[in-house]
Amino acid sequence: MKNTKLIIAGDMLPMPCNYALFQSGDIQTLFGEKLCTLFASADYRVCNFEGCFTDSDQPIEKVGPSIKAPVSSITAVKRLGIDYATLGNTHSMDYGRQGYYDTCKTLSDNGIGFFGWGDNAACVKSYIELNDGGRKIILYNTTERFENAPREDYPGVNLYDEYRVCTEINQLKSRCDYLIVLYHGGIEGTHYNSEKMRVRFHRMADSGADVIISQHTHAIGEEERYKNAYFLYGQGNFCFHFRKEVTPLLAEGLVLELDFSDSGFTAKPHRILRTEYGCVYDEEQSLDGFFARSKEHDALLAGDKQAQSEFESSFSKDCASWTSVFLSVLRGNNPEDAAKRSELSPAEFTNYLKSSYSRQQLLAIQMFMRNEEFNEVGNQILSDILRETDTKENVQ
Repeated sequence: MKNTKLIIAGDMLPMPCNYALFQSGDIQTLFGEKLCTLFASADYRVCNFEGCFTDSDQPIEKVGPSIKAPVSSITAVKRLGIDYATLGNTHSMDYGRQGYYDTCKTLSDNGIGFFGWGDNAACVKSYIELNDGGRKIILYNTTERFENAPREDYPGVNLYDEYRVCTEINQLKSRCDYLIVLYHGGIEGTHYNSEKMRVRFHRMADSGADVIISQHTHAIGEEERYKNAYFLYGQGNFCFHFRKEVTPLLAEGLVLELDFSDSGFTAKPHRILRTEYGCVYDEEQSLDGFFARSKEHDALLAGDKQAQSEFESSFSKDCASWTSVFLSVLRGNNPEDAAKRSELSPAEFTNYLKSSYSRQQLLAIQMFMRNEEFNEVGNQILSDILRETDTKENVQ
């Protein structure tokens, strides 16, 4: 039987800087000749659509950006040859029910399959099946919880629940030759995966997953070979120009080439580089950092204490960029903080916030974040306060 080649790309969505190119279908300017050739060489092409295709101007209420692209910008996506899109992600429900229906219609009208979400909690489509000359491959999509949960009468995504997801993976594996999991989660801006992520990937692989790829972090992570499975922790962006400033994290990404045969499969990451309007193939394929982190990751798993310490230290440094955001939110409306922000550098302001909490307060916050019971209590308290706020605003 002939081999089956899949190309899997990371986060993608047209943005204002390249709407015109997407609308005109100019894939050569967006992606360059070599990247277009790589996509054309595959039997199937898969990408994560990090947002909605909709012309609605009614986003849901949430913290953080609401991301969409005009329906007309689907032209270049189709011309690149994208066959399937994962929609179990952070931003697919940013425009609510209308965004969901518009995206479904746009993709269906253009012959692009999709999975990872559904009309309601009982009808989430978590996977798709590929049949290539008798070889069956299943692609499965799940994501962490954001403002994207389905309800009894409201669309949403396939949320990660370990027991349910692993059970479903195990059942699906019995029906196919290979099973690929596209997992949308992790911590944005981190090159290093967490212990929680490693545990989840190992359990999904133990349940039958052959390949697991994580997206969402907007940064390249590591690769791991576990038993007979292949993991890619952090694929980075594909064509996702949401932020104008191009940091080292946002300047690169990986496109994964998977080649399946009767005797097994190979996984080959291709480094891509962000351009002003899109992304192109990295001619030098500079993957030294990726392979060095992967080697350190393997040493960690083998029990090397020094590697574990260095890996966890690097993960902690990456997470530090969230410190100011996290502590500022907990402070509420604090006029003193606003004044300090205007007179201090970002690093000084972060240190100021850290000094604003006693050790006991920090331990209490950690308890609410760590303990399942208190985590649930905290969410219930916030839900009640938000309902009270809604009631007061409606009365006014």
